Amino acid sequence: MKDVQRIAIVDPSDATREELRQVLLGMDSLWLEAECTRYEFFFDVISQSSPDVVIVSLDSDQNKALQLIGQLTQVNPDLPVLAVSAKGDGNAILQALRSGAKEFLTVPVVIEDLLKALQRLRSLGHGLRPGPNGGPGYETNGKGGAATPKQQVIAVLGSRGGVGCTSIAVNLGATLAQQANHSAALVDLDLALGDADVALDLMADYTLADVALNVERLDMQFLRRSLSKHSCGLSLLPHPVQMEDIRLIREDSLQRVIGLLR
Repeated sequence: MKDVQRIAIVDPSDATREELRQVLLGMDSLWLEAECTRYEFFFDVISQSSPDVVIVSLDSDQNKALQLIGQLTQVNPDLPVLAVSAKGDGNAILQALRSGAKEFLTVPVVIEDLLKALQRLRSLGHGLRPGPNGGPGYETNGKGGAATPKQQVIAVLGSRGGVGCTSIAVNLGATLAQQANHSAALVDLDLALGDADVALDLMADYTLADVALNVERLDMQFLRRSLSKHSCGLSLLPHPVQMEDIRLIREDSLQRVIGLLR
């Protein structure tokens, strides 16, 4: 599975923000981490999330937008800014780049251009640091702080029922969740007979089927609300309660869910 780039956007215009939102939600390799309607609130928004890239629209108030880009560049030098505007003239581009933006796109955003811009940012190493002594990659925290180990997906598969697969998965998840600077989520993919919720003694409000049913509008906030958290710190997304709900869960839905959890 490809690494997912998490995007945060700020655009006071409902129309252009919704257009950009639909573009982002339609791509498996991109996740809308957060969106904001006010330039002055954007710092608070990204402080509560972990975007890899931020997109700033210039058109609602160019002066405020350029000032925000400059502040973002100073406070979060490892967090790249992509500026967007309906004005594609040289002066608009130059002002955005001088303020600190790494890329500039015209509105309406063409998905191919967006992907190329994000790939250029990735190739330049923004949001990714090499591990010590050439080891595994480390991702920055988006706030200029220390790097943290890159996220991992661990699959636990039993050869047959009753061999302790759930016990291993639950205990492994709980152990990882209790480590400093770590968070862990357990997704129960035993769609028919899963019992991770029973093992953790959790009454979940939402299941994997609920998330799959709403996968087209899935973002980090929605997914966080769908997770049930144990006192040990482990988050759980349990199997469907009703057998007929299993049909809602497709491979592409699982890829989107697991990609966002990473």
